[in-house]
Amino acid sequence: MRSISDNDGGIIKAATAAAYEAMGGVSRAAEALKVASSTLTKYASSGEDWKESFIRLDLAVELDRRTGHPFLLEAMTKLVRSEPVKSFGELTAAAILRLDGVLDDVVREVARAIDDGQVDAGERLAVRERIVAAQAILARLDAFMVGVG
Repeated sequence: MRSISDNDGGIIKAATAAAYEAMGGVSRAAEALKVASSTLTKYASSGEDWKESFIRLDLAVELDRRTGHPFLLEAMTKLVRSEPVKSFGELTAAAILRLDGVLDDVVREVARAIDDGQVDAGERLAVRERIVAAQAILARLDAFMVGVG
């Protein structure tokens, strides 16, 4: 018998999916981690066949390192400490407008970065920070949509 609830499992799977997206998708993550994409897909799937398949710890660490954001570490830390995981909240027009603002931040940062025709290391970092923030919110929205947030 498994000691992790469906809700907690969904949170880990949502964090796994967000990390894959931050890597550029499952295929790019599989290439970087040298693991079959079909295996990685199972780790993020909330489908009945795979709901008890979770990402290996070594892969979780490597994903968080490569994305530059602790998607999996944050999720597991909150679950271990029994801290409430930030949910998306109620699906309201205001919540969607906040999400829209975060996504607009990404677009504005990219526009600033490419404005002079050259993207330097600082600009790349600023864009990545905006992308990671948006991905975290989108992961919470995704968890909400699958019924775990």
